[in-house]
Amino acid sequence: MITHVKEDRRAAVEPGQFEHFSPELLEKVARLELKARMVVEGVLSGMHKSPYRGFNVEFLEHREYYPGDDIRHVDWKLFGKRDKFFIKQFEEDTNLRAYILLDSSASMRFGDGAHGSKLQYASLLAASLAYLFIKQGDAAGLVTFDDKVLFQVEPRAGRAHLYRVLAALEQNTQGGATDLAGALSRFGESLKRRSFVILISDLLTEPEPVMAALKTLRGRQSEMALFHLLDRAEMELPYKRASRFVDMETGAAIAADPAAIRAAYRRNLEKHLDAFRAFCRSQTIDFIHAVTDTPVDKTLLGCLQQREQRKRGVLHGRGRGG
Repeated sequence: MITHVKEDRRAAVEPGQFEHFSPELLEKVARLELKARMVVEGVLSGMHKSPYRGFNVEFLEHREYYPGDDIRHVDWKLFGKRDKFFIKQFEEDTNLRAYILLDSSASMRFGDGAHGSKLQYASLLAASLAYLFIKQGDAAGLVTFDDKVLFQVEPRAGRAHLYRVLAALEQNTQGGATDLAGALSRFGESLKRRSFVILISDLLTEPEPVMAALKTLRGRQSEMALFHLLDRAEMELPYKRASRFVDMETGAAIAADPAAIRAAYRRNLEKHLDAFRAFCRSQTIDFIHAVTDTPVDKTLLGCLQQREQRKRGVLHGRGRGG
């Protein structure tokens, strides 16, 4: 279990750096790094279709418009107030600290098909995010939790640190029951600096306490993104015969005919999704709904494009949520 790591800014992993890793773990980490690199390369190859400028672009200040400036950066809302053109300037926050929060509760073990479990998908997504952050020179950390924080790797930069994050993901196993709100609250209490917080979860819990915890985190000036992850079977309930459905966290079970409950089930699920979408929009939190049969690079690129669209929406005066 990794609970703390020391900063190491060397550019490459040198022999002997990870002698406490078994050969089997090192092999798994190398494979995960290769998969993450392939995902990120797939994202970068799609950048020609996107005006993406990076996770870490932040608004700095206004200045007067000069002929030749890019009119996309004109603050039209301010123009309406002052009848004068101003440009929004941006800066790259080179000290960005990203925490990737990975739901490892028992429900994340579910997977119905050839695409693996939600936890496997989420782990590759987390690895790809860490790879991308560290590739652009920022610091990435990892927190896994069920009804409590299981372990935490503090954000650092550098490829050696990336290996520690990947090793933590490879050693991670699903936990027990979910207390998403409680885990978020305890994490928030330990958060001392403004950070970019990314949550990956199936959100199979009551929404109100989770929203309250997310709102508190957002109120601490943390930038946030929420990846909501489900299996296709959880979306569509495709089963044809009467079945026994078992809660993977509590063991509680019910018998039901899927055909009889499918329509109501889908309505309730969509209502659940809509509640989180509306909440995230109100709090300027990026909300990305993903299904495990969607390629991870497509999910990640969708997140980056959504962030860019929101920032452009703010630039052109269309409101906080874009």
